[in-house]
Amino acid sequence: MDPLQSLLGLIDYKVESALWVSLSIGLYALGADIAWHYRRPRPGRIGRWAGAVKGWPYRYWLLEAIRLLYYIGIPYAALLRGVALPRLMGLTDPDWVKGIGLGMVLGGGTFLLLALIWWWYARAVAALPLPARERRWASSGFDSSANWLTILREAIYLETHWAFYRSATILLLDDYYVGTFLGFLLVTLEWSINPAWRKDWSLPWRSVDILRRWSMAFAMAIIFFLIRNLWVLVPIHWGIEMACYRLLAVSAQRLEIGP
Repeated sequence: MDPLQSLLGLIDYKVESALWVSLSIGLYALGADIAWHYRRPRPGRIGRWAGAVKGWPYRYWLLEAIRLLYYIGIPYAALLRGVALPRLMGLTDPDWVKGIGLGMVLGGGTFLLLALIWWWYARAVAALPLPARERRWASSGFDSSANWLTILREAIYLETHWAFYRSATILLLDDYYVGTFLGFLLVTLEWSINPAWRKDWSLPWRSVDILRRWSMAFAMAIIFFLIRNLWVLVPIHWGIEMACYRLLAVSAQRLEIGP
């Protein structure tokens, strides 16, 4: 038997589940730190290598392959190992009627909440001098041209990633309520490790994107706890994001041409 397999066989499955989550957070921290450190040209061999990667014509596909392995590959590997349980990730819930009906109601409520957040923010931005408004739209991560397929891909990535963290905490605590919200706190911890995330909090024209994503993660945790069906959660997430992007696009246009 392979030595690694022998070692894993001696580890309790709950401990191994925690190790998989730790590996995921560690990889995220490493990737975020590298991206932040080399966001500008750096001297030395590694700096030149990073610059070459940025200029590589296929860098987009490389990045997407890495993201696919991270967001989907790690949870899938944990499922194969048996330390991420399909039931706890919401993959085997048979009550589709309850999930769809309740999920649509909760999803509509989530969109209204996010719309109120954006309405408050839009009013605050409208009070800023015009150059500040222009900097906000030029510098933020908001992309009004994002298509439905890109938004769907991101919804699948995030919901799978969040479900993986929730399944681990629910498994460790044997408690759906506490485990679900502890999983949300793990997501918050992971984001807080990212230097770019912390920097954006200090910029009024970028912090709204963080607030919107954080609010979405919190709302999805609540909806998951109530319906426990990942297959229903993904289209709900996608629908909310699509509605938010349409609202953001209209608001951005009004702010850019306003007095």
